[in-house]
Amino acid sequence: MRRVYAIAAVSLLVGLLAGCAGTPSGGGGGSARTGGGYYQNDGPPDDENIDISAIPDAVPRDEPMSRYGNPSSYEALGKTYYVMPSAAGFTQTGMASWYGRQFHGRRTSSGEPYNMFKMTAAHKRLPIPSYVRVTNLDTGKHVIVRVNDRGPFHDGRIIDLSYVAARRLGVVAAGSVPVRIETVTPASLRAERSRRNVEAVRGGRTPAPSNTAASDATAGGAQPAARPVPVANRGNAAVPGGGLFLQSGAFGSVTNARSMQSRLAGAGFEHVRIVSPDSTTPLYRVRVGPFESARARALTRQRLVERGFAARDVER
Repeated sequence: MRRVYAIAAVSLLVGLLAGCAGTPSGGGGGSARTGGGYYQNDGPPDDENIDISAIPDAVPRDEPMSRYGNPSSYEALGKTYYVMPSAAGFTQTGMASWYGRQFHGRRTSSGEPYNMFKMTAAHKRLPIPSYVRVTNLDTGKHVIVRVNDRGPFHDGRIIDLSYVAARRLGVVAAGSVPVRIETVTPASLRAERSRRNVEAVRGGRTPAPSNTAASDATAGGAQPAARPVPVANRGNAAVPGGGLFLQSGAFGSVTNARSMQSRLAGAGFEHVRIVSPDSTTPLYRVRVGPFESARARALTRQRLVERGFAARDVER
C-alpha cells in the first residue's frame, strides 16, 4: 500500500512540474500567433468584452513557498532547470508570451487552478509563489503579477502571462513582446514609495498618497514600519561577518570604484566596500561581503551574475 501511495505522489509532482497549467506537452503556454491562429489552438476567451482596467495588479504578500512546484531542480523538454532559493533582487530581460482559454481551469505547478482572468504568470526558475513587475519595453506599461506556474519552455521566452495580464500589457495582439521583469515585495514597494515621496518633497511637489491595499497588504495583515533602504558601506567600514567575499571589480581610479559601488548598492546588494590599494595590489577593489558561510556567498554570487555583475571568490 505504501508503494501505491508513493507512486501516486510522484505522479502528482510530475504533473505539477509540467508547467503552464498542465499543458500536455509540458512545453509552456505561450499563445503567440502562428500562421494566423494561436499556439496549440489557444487564445482569448470567447467573450473578450471585459473591463481590463477594473482588474487590479496582484498584491505582493509575504507568503511561504508553495508545497508544490519548488524542487531544487526539474526537467522539461530535455533540459534541466534549477529553482532559485530566493527571488530577492532578481531581474531579467527577454520576451514575454501568454496563455489563455486552452489552459483555463487546469492545475498549475503550484497546485492552484489556472485562471486567465487573474494577474498571474509562469516562470522557469523563480520560487513559487513570487511577485514580479513586468514592464513592456516597447511601451513602458507595467503590471505586477503573481508567479504560480512553471514555463514557458520555448527558447527565447522568459515569462508566460495570464490572459488579463497580457491584455493589460498589450501582449495579446502581438503574441510576444520584449519585457523586463523584476521581483517585488511589500517591503520593496514601501521603499519605492518612500523614495518617490522624498524626491517629491525635494522637487516641491506633494508626495503621492499611500496605496495601502497594493503596497502594505500581506498574508498576515499589517506590516511593521518600513526599514530604510540599505546603503552601501563607504570606504573600509567594518561590517559583521566572516572572511568570505565576492569581488566585482578592480580599478586604478577611485572614481570608477565608487561608481561600481553605487551600481551594486542600487541593485540591492548590501555591505559593498572598497578596498584601497596596498603594497601587494595597486588597485581599488570593490567587494561584497563578508559572508558567514560558503553557501551564503554562493547564493549572492548567483544573484550578481544574473544581474550582469562580475563575481570572484576572494578572502580577507
